[in-house]
Amino acid sequence: MFVVLYIIPMKKITSLILLIWLCSISVLAQQPDTASNNAVIRQMIKNYEDAWNSHNPEKLAANYTSDATWVNWFGAYYKGRDDIFRHYKQVHNTYFKNTQYYTRAVEDITYLNQDLAVVHVRTGLAGDERYPGQTFEFRRMIVVVKRDGEWKIFAGQNARLEKGIN
Repeated sequence: MFVVLYIIPMKKITSLILLIWLCSISVLAQQPDTASNNAVIRQMIKNYEDAWNSHNPEKLAANYTSDATWVNWFGAYYKGRDDIFRHYKQVHNTYFKNTQYYTRAVEDITYLNQDLAVVHVRTGLAGDERYPGQTFEFRRMIVVVKRDGEWKIFAGQNARLEKGIN
């Protein structure tokens, strides 16, 4: 039995290894830097909370993209940052003017690609003048997008949690 050995020149092996390495770097470069992005997204959520508690509709609306959509816990639908701003301006000058909003937990951040993620956030609200003495718990689902290097809310919906729902 004859064994035929084909010896690959060292230059070709080196070139092949270099090509494989460059391809793997390219694939890794396309993966989101989740640790860094998670920190920025969590800070955006904190900025939203701070803006709410200072009852500043401009800062609240600044967390949204210009083409964002939002559905509140009653099912009202707002389209675009300007519409969202008008809503926040109206409610923070009336029944939400003394509310305290808090973030209980960022439950998860799931990346659909390097510039798009779905985030579930547990929140709460006290001080709504329509419901004296009551505190409400919510689960927010927000879709965040990274545009021009900044993470913003592209779409979201707030669901009030019934008693006993974790």
